[in-house]
Amino acid sequence: MIQKSDQPTGAAPAGGTGTTGVAFPPQSIAECERQFVAARRTVLDENGVALQAVAPAEAAALAEAISQAGQVVVIGAGRSKLAVEAFAMRLAHMGLSAHVSSDVTAPPVGDGDLVIACSGSGETAGVLQLADSARQAGARLAAVLAHPESQLGRAADLRVVLREYDGDGTVDASQQFIGTLFEQSALLLFDTVVLALERAGAVDPESMRRRHTNME
Repeated sequence: MIQKSDQPTGAAPAGGTGTTGVAFPPQSIAECERQFVAARRTVLDENGVALQAVAPAEAAALAEAISQAGQVVVIGAGRSKLAVEAFAMRLAHMGLSAHVSSDVTAPPVGDGDLVIACSGSGETAGVLQLADSARQAGARLAAVLAHPESQLGRAADLRVVLREYDGDGTVDASQQFIGTLFEQSALLLFDTVVLALERAGAVDPESMRRRHTNME
């Protein structure tokens, strides 16, 4: 016999995600608007400081390695993977052979290739495993990370360090949820590298537009 639930009609099951479960009274709308303005300032300020702290020589070394690579394969996990996947897309627009390691069409790597690993902690097991495989195959390893002393940082041939920010430079002290600043600034870093390559004359913006997908 089917038992009746004690829950009211339309209620989400215990532990479920049918509703947000967050009480949001009408008077909170104005407060949310005020907090949005403050949060926007925080996000912009933190990302500005994070990018300013990147060593130009490290970013230039990454750009040079990309330009010299036979092909580029990117690896990451979670939101860091989303950032580096977007970078691979732009590299493809530049006319490079660029791939995401988890794609079924990803080619093998070897001598002359570059693998770019994006990981804030530099300790994500899956990323470390892929990075190790790439190095054993003879590919160069570039790491974009927050902790250069991590396993990934020590294994990499070149590193671009994106440290989390607070007022006195302490690592991992962003006002945003843990890891968020790294993920945001990684995406901005990658786009900045692309723009730098454009301005340095390594790529023609018009040719990039022609390589953009037309299956939209």
